[in-house]
Formats: sequence, C-alpha cells, structure tokens
Amino acid sequence: MRLARILVLAVTAALAAAPAASAIESIQQVDGGAVPNVSGTKARPRAIALTVHLYFDSIAPDLDRQVQFATTHGEIFFPKEGLTNNRLFPSCAPVTVLTDERRCPAGSRIGSGTARGVGLGLDEDVRLTLFNLPDGKGDAVLVVGSSPLIIREVVPVTLTILKDDPIYRYRLAFDVPRDLQSPAPGVIAAIKDLRVTVPIQYLRRGGRYVKKKNGQRIPYIATTGCKAGFWQAKYVASYTTSFDGAVESTQTVEHTVPCAQGR
Repeated sequence: MRLARILVLAVTAALAAAPAASAIESIQQVDGGAVPNVSGTKARPRAIALTVHLYFDSIAPDLDRQVQFATTHGEIFFPKEGLTNNRLFPSCAPVTVLTDERRCPAGSRIGSGTARGVGLGLDEDVRLTLFNLPDGKGDAVLVVGSSPLIIREVVPVTLTILKDDPIYRYRLAFDVPRDLQSPAPGVIAAIKDLRVTVPIQYLRRGGRYVKKKNGQRIPYIATTGCKAGFWQAKYVASYTTSFDGAVESTQTVEHTVPCAQGR
C-alpha cells in the first residue's frame, strides 16, 4: 500500500514538472500585393491582380529541436477599399473540383499557385488551383502533389463580409484537413511557403464581356479607393504540434501595400 502511494506521488510529481507545450519558434511571414496599385473609385472600381504569399523564412528553429508543426486554421483579412463580384461569376462545387476539375464551368477557375509542405523526412511541393464557390461563398482550392506523396485534396475557403469592422471588409477563412496536417505516418507538415495569384478577370457571358450601364466591365476583384496611401491586410494562423490537431499557438501578421488614389 505504501509502495503504491509512493509510485502515485512520483508520477504526479513528474507530470507537474513536465514542461507545458509552448508556442512554435518559427516566425510566420506575409507578403503580397495588388496590381495596379492605383485605386479605382466607388463609382468606377478598378480591376486588380491579387497575390498572397504566406511563408516562413525558416522552420529550423522548430525542426532542429525535433518539433514538427502544421497550420490548422487560417484567416486572411482584406481592406475596406476592396471589392469582389464573385457572386456574379461562374462557380464550381467542391465535389466537382475534387472528382474532375475539367467539368467545372468556364470562368469558374479564378486563380492558381504553389505551396510547399515540410516536416521531418518530408519535403513536398504541391500545385494549387482556385475555383469560385457558388453563391459568393468563397473559393475551393484544389491541392495536387505527386512526389514523394500522391496528394489530391480540396480545401474550401469561406468568404465573410465584415460589416462592423473599422479596417477590414472581407475575411477568407480555411481549415487545413487533417490528412494534409499529417500527410504520412510520423509526419506533421508545416506550410513552409504558399503563394497564390488571382489575375485580372472580367465577367463574360456568351463569350462577351458583361458591362454596366456606364460601359464599365465587371471585374472579379477590384479596388474602390486609397485614402490612407496604403491597403492594410492581416493573416491570423493557428498551429498544432500534435497528431490530434489540437491548437497549440497562434500568430497574427499585418501587411500593408502602398497605393495611390485614382480617379
């Protein structure tokens, strides 16, 4: 009885002394921009090409101490002076994107990119293709990789309009599927580098551009102003260091893009 009590006390003491999970040491970075950086106006929005770059300069601070991590959830915030007409554009359901993206309607593919996943013993590059979701709900990102792992996955990205936020107008939010967080036994894969571009594009019907009464074409994304001399964006990411996907820490990174007010 006394021996059992001693063992219980010893285990309790060991658990109490064990270090708690701490935030990852790798530093999230954000870059990107809009072209052109001369804005439109509310009356005449100006179409832009948008690039988003999420990356880590290095994840060695964690891998060198045998700590793997993965992004579980991300949110990208876009400024008040941005505009999307995604509800008007052709769309494609995630199930169609996953089974055969060639069946998606013309005009529903709205962007492309690349990403790199890195863990202990894993380094994989994947291709990203973005499709417009029905009813203005956001995007579906098709993730395809071929070496060393065969990967084919769709990540829905949900668009929310922020009516009461003083700085941001739109939020894109996504959850990284568990089989991408841990794509192989014993591996938790960080998104070391992700870059996507949405080019300038306009609404077409029957092969012709759709125009407003003022003769202006309807862009997929556009800008309506640049009062402060820059556009402000933000990325909030959650990370896990465990195979169960439990959130271990978060990081928030703000980014500004210089701009000029157009006419």
